[in-house]
Amino acid sequence: MSGKAFKNPPLAEAILEVKWELKSSTPIGKYDPHYQFLLGVFHNKIQSEYPFHEEMPASKIPDDVTGSVIKHRFRVSENEWPLVQIGPGVMAVNETNKYDTFNSFKPKANTAMNILFESYPKRDDLNIISLRLRYINAYEFDYSKNKVQEFISEKMHVRTEIPSFFLADDKIEELPINYSLGTSLRCKEPAGVVALRIDTGHKNKERAIVWKHMFESAEADVPEMPDGFEEWLQQAHDIIHIGFDGIIHGCLEGEFNK
Repeated sequence: MSGKAFKNPPLAEAILEVKWELKSSTPIGKYDPHYQFLLGVFHNKIQSEYPFHEEMPASKIPDDVTGSVIKHRFRVSENEWPLVQIGPGVMAVNETNKYDTFNSFKPKANTAMNILFESYPKRDDLNIISLRLRYINAYEFDYSKNKVQEFISEKMHVRTEIPSFFLADDKIEELPINYSLGTSLRCKEPAGVVALRIDTGHKNKERAIVWKHMFESAEADVPEMPDGFEEWLQQAHDIIHIGFDGIIHGCLEGEFNK
């Protein structure tokens, strides 16, 4: 997700998620009355770049039951990324191993957003209620043998510790089975919320530290759409990028460039 490409990048996945209001309702739930028309036009417009179509199990369930759930995927080829996903009230753009820099991800996100608005039959009814940009990164680390809290504090520059009283006078082992911390903060420009979460997890089936950066603008924080989307995307990425650079500064940056 950095402005430069790493030789051994930590990125597991980059995700743009867009949600719009479901305006119609039945006694069961809300739905988008334009979704079926949208799906056909959207498919036709995106298939030149994403020709492989996957129908998700949720597509068999009535729209007013599922609500905003992904029902179709469009990939560059079978089991490959990037992919674009869509369902009633929701669209996502996902990139994993093919992600190079933000400059390669940004046009994919902009294209998908443009196609969404071009495909929607009644643009005035397309009320975007949230925009979310997420990056998931992972670094192999055996937290069953090493103090994960010390690594996060010293190598990732996020101060954290297990309080000594929690160990109950050495009755509790100091190395955690799992470890998690997170925070979210308001952002002035662009308007929204930025969040960081760090967890123990896995990478390539090995124990790892997984950290997730997220920026979301919802409801009144959503910019004028679609005209304001490209600027929002760049600004959201820039905010996340500052946090990412702070975390990898020093030791980890060297590891990712080996």
